[in-house]
Amino acid sequence: MFYLYSKKIAVGFISFFLMYLTTLQTNAELISKIIVLVNGTPISQTDFQNRAKFIQSANPNLNNNQISNRTIDELINDAIKISAAEEIGITFSEELIRANLDAQLRSQGSSLEDYSKLLESNLVNPQTVIDQRIAAEVWQQYIIQKYRRLADITQEDIEKEKKKLISNEIFHLQQLKINTSSSTKNFELAENIINNFESCAKNLSIYKDNLNIILEDMFDIKLTSVMEPFASFLEIKYDQFILPIQNIDGEIIVMINCTPKTLPSEFEIENQLIGKQLEFFSEKELRNLRQDSIIDFKS
Repeated sequence: MFYLYSKKIAVGFISFFLMYLTTLQTNAELISKIIVLVNGTPISQTDFQNRAKFIQSANPNLNNNQISNRTIDELINDAIKISAAEEIGITFSEELIRANLDAQLRSQGSSLEDYSKLLESNLVNPQTVIDQRIAAEVWQQYIIQKYRRLADITQEDIEKEKKKLISNEIFHLQQLKINTSSSTKNFELAENIINNFESCAKNLSIYKDNLNIILEDMFDIKLTSVMEPFASFLEIKYDQFILPIQNIDGEIIVMINCTPKTLPSEFEIENQLIGKQLEFFSEKELRNLRQDSIIDFKS
């Protein structure tokens, strides 16, 4: 009952702050103003603005009320998650979370720095993404620690998930077909390409005018579009530049993975799978914690 009543108050109360979504505030009093206390943990007006802008940038079709409700719900839930995790001794390293996010973005051809610039161009503070990931990370650890005994993840499950992750990756491949007057020269040229490899961009400048080499760049390609046996090689060597040389229909082919990938460790994959199995318990636990929380909306 208290939760429903508080929610009704929040809908009307938080909509007041929507006027700040598209304007920058410079008044120190406004920036530091606390709008909600969650079990004593403050949520400031600045927190609300940053999260609302982020949600708005990612969901342009949402109206102001939807953005407002979603923003305050997320911030309250995040505060509860972090508090619950801290109570059982779970901590986090913001540096590690930043490093993991950067590694994930780099595997997709970007970086945390580039992503931060994109967010800032949309007037979104990048810290709001870090805060969101902190809450998600500690909550996952909390649920695993509390309900791990109920999950059943096998090594086969981990291998299947790893293959799924690789199959969803987007690759930039460079293919060099070599066809000279002799097979010996073909292999010598292929080995020379591999031994002197620096980058795919450098290959373009070196070999584009070589009459014995047909060079093809393949951008934004998934494994399903890669010919065998290179697709199978990539499943194993996704983190390497050079794939094994192949002789196909009389042509020596050198295939280069221009953007090697970094996948989560088996331990991380296992935790993710456990998290998925325990989603029901996660939702129930958060609902119970929220009902027992003291959520004080400030006027």
